[in-house]
Amino acid sequence: MSEKRAIWLVADDYAQDPAIDAAILALAGAGRLSATSVLTQSPHWPAAAAALLDQPELAVGLHFNLTHVWQGRAPSLARVILAALAGSLPGPWLRQLWREQIDRFEDALGRAPDYIDGHQHVHQLPQIRGMIVEEMARRYGRMLPLRSTLPRHWRGWKAALIAGLGARGIPVQCRLNSDFAGVYAFQGERFAAMMRRWLQDIRTGGMVMCHPGGRADGDPLAASRPQEWAYLASPDFIKDLDRAGVRLLHRRDMLSLRSVSGA
Repeated sequence: MSEKRAIWLVADDYAQDPAIDAAILALAGAGRLSATSVLTQSPHWPAAAAALLDQPELAVGLHFNLTHVWQGRAPSLARVILAALAGSLPGPWLRQLWREQIDRFEDALGRAPDYIDGHQHVHQLPQIRGMIVEEMARRYGRMLPLRSTLPRHWRGWKAALIAGLGARGIPVQCRLNSDFAGVYAFQGERFAAMMRRWLQDIRTGGMVMCHPGGRADGDPLAASRPQEWAYLASPDFIKDLDRAGVRLLHRRDMLSLRSVSGA
């Protein structure tokens, strides 16, 4: 019998809303997630962080945010992308947001993030990714793993567009994952069918991004989150992992990789 492919299954947007947190914590408690990426600017973060302390097998990463806002205003994703491509994002503003968000992570959990990614994938954009690499070196003297959005074969135009905005600019030695899946329109597709396809073709060390949750007010993914949660919590998900010959990686695997690499 061949060895199972080991992959990362990562739930985004933890701390955005308690309805999202409830789903992620339930799935983590059942061993059905590898990791979750957290929004530390959220007013829900302190309480949400406390709940993560009871999930030692769950890797926790910083979901660096520039575009989601709870109060006040934030730039649109399109504006951030255009400014980053032009190299015209205000450097002090970027660094201030980075330091505030990572400080809030460390203050709540008492440690550095296990990895870094970005809300709406902003971490990979030119100018932003360079700032993150510099700030990690300054703060930790080493690189934390970064999410790569680079799929190893065709997974649709949306996935190609996301990867094209900066995935190849992330240094190979910093990439957490060897493949990337989980991109879709979040508009009525059958998540279970897509997950089965991703599980069949994701390579070892690859990552599937997911967004499970209950319905949260004002959430643009409100229609798809409950669908994802229902499938990932179901017996069908475990059967599909088995049929595909896939197992999930967990925080201990990330720490082991870091110790072998010396990162």
